[in-house]
Amino acid sequence: MQFGDRVLYDNGSSNTLGVYLKEISSHEALVKLDDNPVKVVLPTDNLTFIKNMDNLDLAQALVVADYIAKEQYDGHYTLFGFSTGYRFCFGTLDKVSYHTTNLMPLGKTIEEAIKKAIDEKVDVDVILDREDKMLR
Repeated sequence: MQFGDRVLYDNGSSNTLGVYLKEISSHEALVKLDDNPVKVVLPTDNLTFIKNMDNLDLAQALVVADYIAKEQYDGHYTLFGFSTGYRFCFGTLDKVSYHTTNLMPLGKTIEEAIKKAIDEKVDVDVILDREDKMLR
């Protein structure tokens, strides 16, 4: 399993969906379960792969974005919703303008915008660098 994969955890009496975050050891993994606000360490034998990040669902997208933001951006990300779609980037976009907003990855859904930002590694610094080059 890889970072961001959707998994099913079987605790013996019930099953819970979650998102795989990272391997702790050969027998344990850090997982964010949908019904638990805290990340937990679980035995990998009880985890079943459901799907990867190619088709994120909303819960999976938000968990992955939140984890990346907390690990690399002090927990910050920027998400805008418009009638035409959603725009997302990591970090705090404090200079909001037509140009900076337009440079954020666009998706028809929140999941699509987050996936594009992850795949393209788009954060505030990338956006501001692109804006500088564009305005020269």
